[in-house]
Amino acid sequence: MNKIIDPAQLKVGLRVGIELDPYVLNHPVGKGQATWIADQGGRPFVLRFYQEKRGQLDHFLLNARKYAGIKHPSITPNYPPFTSSLWVYSISSVCGGEKLFSYLGKYPDGAPLNVVVSIFDLIAKGLDKVHENDLCHGHLDLDSIQVVNGLGVMIGFGSYNWMTNISDTEMDLRFAPPEYAKAKHDFTPNADKFAFMRLIIAALLGESKLDKELKVNALPENIDQLSPETWKKIKRWSRPSQRHRPKSLVEVVRVLRADMYTNTKTKAVKPKDNAASNKRKAIITTFLVGVIAVYSLSGWNPFGQTPEPIIEKVDVVPEEVITPTFEELPAILEEPLKVSGTAPQVIKLSPAVFTMGDSQGIGDDNEKPTHEVNIPTGFYLSRYEVTFDQYDQFATETNRELPPDNGWGRGKRPVVNVSWYEAKAYTSWLTEQTGQEYRLPTEIEWEYSVRAGSDLSFWYGDKVQTGYSVCDECGSQWDGRSTAPVGSQISNPFGLFDMHGNVAEWVEDCYHESYDGAPGNNRAWLSSDCPSKVIRGGSWFDIARVGRSSTRYRAEPSLKASNWGFRVVRVIRDNI
Repeated sequence: MNKIIDPAQLKVGLRVGIELDPYVLNHPVGKGQATWIADQGGRPFVLRFYQEKRGQLDHFLLNARKYAGIKHPSITPNYPPFTSSLWVYSISSVCGGEKLFSYLGKYPDGAPLNVVVSIFDLIAKGLDKVHENDLCHGHLDLDSIQVVNGLGVMIGFGSYNWMTNISDTEMDLRFAPPEYAKAKHDFTPNADKFAFMRLIIAALLGESKLDKELKVNALPENIDQLSPETWKKIKRWSRPSQRHRPKSLVEVVRVLRADMYTNTKTKAVKPKDNAASNKRKAIITTFLVGVIAVYSLSGWNPFGQTPEPIIEKVDVVPEEVITPTFEELPAILEEPLKVSGTAPQVIKLSPAVFTMGDSQGIGDDNEKPTHEVNIPTGFYLSRYEVTFDQYDQFATETNRELPPDNGWGRGKRPVVNVSWYEAKAYTSWLTEQTGQEYRLPTEIEWEYSVRAGSDLSFWYGDKVQTGYSVCDECGSQWDGRSTAPVGSQISNPFGLFDMHGNVAEWVEDCYHESYDGAPGNNRAWLSSDCPSKVIRGGSWFDIARVGRSSTRYRAEPSLKASNWGFRVVRVIRDNI
């Protein structure tokens, strides 16, 4: 009998499993070499390989079978394990969301209460449900939760509960309960409850404060998002002792949600914050002055006498930053990065309603039915496709391999030979570097942007014209040969370049065979089973028809090609 392969021997491109339908290893994830993204028949999966030194083989297989088949919207599916004389691994679906670690990075001083409730509501329901059967996640932390359309989804559920103990390879130990400090420990629902409460606190206070403030006895007396009574409950449920942990996580979220509607007068006031106190006094004084002025101008005197003129000058200026309206936002942004340089230049696009899909009746079935969609909040889209200059800086800063340029040159040419995962990693890096949210466009945003108010095959007409696109028959010097430097052709009315051709572009959405059931409001159309992502826009390699405004096709998110690239969206907050 052959010896089971040690994870240290795994490498990119290795074919594992049965010969007729193997998994092909794409890249490792997390620390170590034991967890990999792999493709099978064009679909991505997460494989977690058995590690002989971490626990017994029969425990690994029993655990994997026990957690296979759990169904809940907050849990990515697990499948029965694979075992042979060489290979032993568990199998899970890939989630197409953003890691909670990255998501909370947008709120360095703590997320708004509505955001916290949105993320953890579904997770609380899922955990309470599985806890009834004495099952648990076991390693809940910022990396084991992904955010999809504002909702939290747990990945790798129960995948390490066969081990004798958890290490920092499997979990951020800041979220591990005290019982995990033992050389051998059990995995119980109580561990999830401890981690859940720590995650709630991290979300409310800001992830950057984890190290110095996550100890319960060092938590602040009050926080702005919660009333003193609610904050007191959260702190009590977060104590290390198991007897303090909440019986129901749904109840925790219910308490938080109820506090969203609490009168702001009951919110915490920090008595020692003199600057904040002076600021409040200034606001109140300014308000009273305004009220009296209005009364005087209207001729109505509620006091029965002429008010004395106010001669005291208020020198304290309120520190609140007034949130600009959408119209007041700059038309073009190029935000600075922490390291050096700037993020890609982005153009402001207004809220809109438009008809999406094949309006000419010449498209494929996946472009139908046409349907009206609403973009209620405007957004910024990068004027150009992301270039090698921009992506190479990210790759260098994050110690990634530079993608090949096929000998065409780098610089201002659009980056190619990058997977959907790598494009997503770049947007997460931009988010971390700028403090603002960057992501790939939704398919709705992309089609709205390419059309620029047109319902024709191309924004400029129904037939391809020279000077507007780079494709295999578009009349440019690069047709069918290579990419062109970004901005080499005419921009559309929105000021966006290369929306038709040059490189086809990754978007956020999972691929669906038609628009049946497609969202009517702007959001990425995702699903728990998401083997393919959507590519839009055509390329230097494609015939003109592929670059039409409504053309869409599928691609496995791990694949790369010399005619695929991407551009980015910079999100505008909903409260603007």
